[in-house]
Amino acid sequence: MKMKRMFLPMMALFMMLSGCTKEYITLGSQIETYRFNITPSQWKLVQGQYAPSSNSYLYCTVDVPAITNEVFDYGTVEAYVWNIYDVSQNLGAWNTLPFVYPLEVNITNDQGAQETVIVPENLRFEWEKGAVTFIIQDLDGYRPEQLEQTLSFKVCVSRNL
Repeated sequence: MKMKRMFLPMMALFMMLSGCTKEYITLGSQIETYRFNITPSQWKLVQGQYAPSSNSYLYCTVDVPAITNEVFDYGTVEAYVWNIYDVSQNLGAWNTLPFVYPLEVNITNDQGAQETVIVPENLRFEWEKGAVTFIIQDLDGYRPEQLEQTLSFKVCVSRNL
């Protein structure tokens, strides 16, 4: 009986002294930021394969050498577009992609008069080793309006150290 009472405390003591140690690994992150100003002439059109002009989009690919195999395995890529929301005061903000971009377009209405309308364009990005592709597509899949202004983008590449 006395042996049974001593067995449990002895086993606990043995486990504590058996050499188990905790190992703490601290990982840090390295973030590289790239900025791009894409002019209207840099966008390329992909014509859709369905009904006339449907599933069409504009795209522009830029080099981002920080996107490596290591980023694929352990990192992330984020992209932002600068959107000016108050032209009179030149106020704007960085918007995370995807972003529905409010594009002002001048059209001729049914009465033949010119009017300005807001066309929502979906702005998103895709990334691969060494490159990011920005894509603009109408929400209904039809051909996006031709851009008349330069768009500013920021790409952040994060990898663990």
